[in-house]
Amino acid sequence: MPYRTPRTCSYPGCQNLVRSGRCVEHPLAEPDYHISEHQRLYNTRRWKRIREAQLAREPWCANCLVFGFYTPATEVDHIDPHRGDRFKFFAGQLQSLCHVCHSRKTADEILNNPKDRGDQKVLNREWRACGHIRAKKIPKMENPA
Repeated sequence: MPYRTPRTCSYPGCQNLVRSGRCVEHPLAEPDYHISEHQRLYNTRRWKRIREAQLAREPWCANCLVFGFYTPATEVDHIDPHRGDRFKFFAGQLQSLCHVCHSRKTADEILNNPKDRGDQKVLNREWRACGHIRAKKIPKMENPA
């Protein structure tokens, strides 16, 4: 059976003839699979079930509720950072947060970790309501007693 007619290499400007794809001089770049082990934990079925259960149990952002706002929670946060520890990752305390509050908390943890910041001194930002437009103020309840 005859072979297919050779084609030019798919690399821009290369005129080498190949059966398909690229020539030996222009291989495809390998995808970057340098994902840390603790980042892979977020893709497990176990974590996805834990996350869904947490968001169903606490649908509002815990930080915004402190300030009297109902903001839908979109992310699940580890109250104590797990730092790759599988036990803390799956069995640690969790809270539901909106994206803004979760990003702020994570940034504060990274900046205030002595291992990550070297000798720099970083002040902790005050926690405040994220100010979502969708957030609704909780009406104050009068104490009947």
